[in-house]
Parts: sequence; C-alpha cells; structure tokens
Amino acid sequence: MNKLLRARGFTLIELMIAVAIVGILAAIAIPNYLRYVERAQARDAQAAMQALALNLERRYSQTYRYGEESGDAVSPSTLGLSPSQSPESGTARYGLVVEIDDGGQRYLITASRADGRTSGTCDIMSLDSQGSRAPAPGSCD
Repeated sequence: MNKLLRARGFTLIELMIAVAIVGILAAIAIPNYLRYVERAQARDAQAAMQALALNLERRYSQTYRYGEESGDAVSPSTLGLSPSQSPESGTARYGLVVEIDDGGQRYLITASRADGRTSGTCDIMSLDSQGSRAPAPGSCD
C-alpha cells in the first residue's frame, strides 16, 4: 500500500522536461506569430493605399484632376479623402500621405509605419498614379 501512495505526482525531472519543451515551442512559435502579424499589417496598409487610389481615380473621372498640386506630401484627410491611416479606425500601424504633382495629373501615395518600428522592406511602401509599387508586389508576403 505504501508503494501506491508514492507513485502519485510528478518528479522534479519530469516537471523540468515539460518546462523545457514548452520553452522550446514558445521560442519557435512567438517569432513566427510576430512575423505573421507584421505581414498582415503590411497587407492591410496595401489595401488602404489601393482604396485611396480608387478615391483619387474617382475624383479624376469627375474633375479630370486628382486634386490641387500640393508639392509636399499631405494627409489624405486634408484633401477630403480617406483612408488616412491603416487600419482606418483604432491605433494606426501605417500612416498614409499623398503627394499631387504636375498640375493635378499625377499622385504618389506613401504608407510608412506609424509606430516607428523597423522590420524590413515593408516599413515604407508607395503606389503612384501609373500603378508602380514599391516594394515590388509579393515582397511583403
């Protein structure tokens, strides 16, 4: 009967092995998850840039101009356009600015990380009126 009472519970070595396994799994899973989140935020910013470009194209189809020539990059909200950040509501992960040149005939949309972190090629992205993107499509995936 004494042997049955001693067989219950975990030994310290078994517990340390379990902790080591959980630590190894966490060391692999957490960086992968953070990269996944950053890629998702970059894709959301690309979608916001595309939505802003569609709003600019709608304006061009009505007035034959993207807007008044700004010369400097300004927030889309100052031009009466949206979105001006990504995501559109909540804490901004990317801030959007638009620059209109050539008498209202060209634009350049730039998205840059709003939190100041630098993680790689997708920290600053751009889209112009000719459809050129930087970085190249697919490099943020």
